[in-house]
Amino acid sequence: MQGLIDQRIEEIKLCFQNDDINRTSQRLLDLVYDFDFGESARKSALKIRKNYNKSKELGRVKIENKALHQELNILLEEIKNQQPAIPEEVGQKKILARFSNISKQFKSRLHNFNFKPISLDLIQGKIIGLVGENGNGKTTLLRMLSGELSADSGHIEYYLNEMPIRDWQFIKKKIAFIPQRLERWYGTAEENISFHAANKGFKGEKNKEKVDFIIGRMGLTNFRELSWPEISSGYKLRIEIAMALVWEPEILILDEPLANLDIQAQELLLQDLRNLADSIRNPASIILSSQQLHEVETIADQVIFLKNGNAVFNGNLKDFKNMETSLTFEVNGNFSYLDLQELLFNWEEIKIEQSASSFTISCSGNHSKEEFLKLLANNNIDINYFRNISGSTKKLFNDKY
Repeated sequence: MQGLIDQRIEEIKLCFQNDDINRTSQRLLDLVYDFDFGESARKSALKIRKNYNKSKELGRVKIENKALHQELNILLEEIKNQQPAIPEEVGQKKILARFSNISKQFKSRLHNFNFKPISLDLIQGKIIGLVGENGNGKTTLLRMLSGELSADSGHIEYYLNEMPIRDWQFIKKKIAFIPQRLERWYGTAEENISFHAANKGFKGEKNKEKVDFIIGRMGLTNFRELSWPEISSGYKLRIEIAMALVWEPEILILDEPLANLDIQAQELLLQDLRNLADSIRNPASIILSSQQLHEVETIADQVIFLKNGNAVFNGNLKDFKNMETSLTFEVNGNFSYLDLQELLFNWEEIKIEQSASSFTISCSGNHSKEEFLKLLANNNIDINYFRNISGSTKKLFNDKY
């Protein structure tokens, strides 16, 4: 297990060398809390993280980089030769919940919706990405998984202490569900985070310690005293996540968390979720819904694609890639639909679709992306954008599925 600690330290050093103080301070904080490097190391790491957050808000990161570098160097030297205690259960990924053939029907005078049976496990340290168009059942499934909506059929078991549990009052204390539409809160961000920790039993100094950690970890140092009207939608989401993470849920469920975030904020949040799942001390099981397929696929261990209430795919992305024999590309450049038709007229199983921003080209697996790109180059056609989505569930938006 010392190898894992060394690996983490090397990751931190690499971020440090690349002058990525944000990720360096963040992962250093994760390291000293995941492994017991002592109270002094935890306080030093938290102080560095707070100082970075403050300097970022004031636009002084470059000015204060030298001081931050010195503090980081001192702490890295302090911990590199330590032998911290290793949690006994490291590497063991337990099943926290098992859902077998759960389904749901909604009937009304104007509309009926049938969510067809689906089975899945929520496992420690694993991320499930739930994707598909609006109105296809993503929120319905998340609400069933969180216990907010009862399933009409199927079997559900929770194993939050390794044995099947049927005490719902105990179970719901282990599950955090963050809906797409956040409920307004009152008071300051820090007061609300502290309240959620206290509500789960963390009082006094333990409450303060956990609140300080999660505020620093989530980059909220400069927002702790702000109220709802003073905070952007992106940071409201981060505060909502902090309210959940402060009490260390075992299962974290998020409905469309990327919907109102810019590209950089999306990447930061996804990396935070991946790091949370990879935590040594408290590896959460995470399931999130999104229409940002490519982004979610980069961190997900499992992808579920819903269409009309049916899981047309439910598994590992590698399995999906192995299932697919055709190729699919997205491309944009100085060419028209007719240009592509002329270039590819003799390709096997060719299909060209045009959207507002790009063309989607599907063809037989007997061809290759290299062949396609070479064909464009030989005809002096410039490309502005190209992406091979052959192994992506984005292909499932195609009507043939």
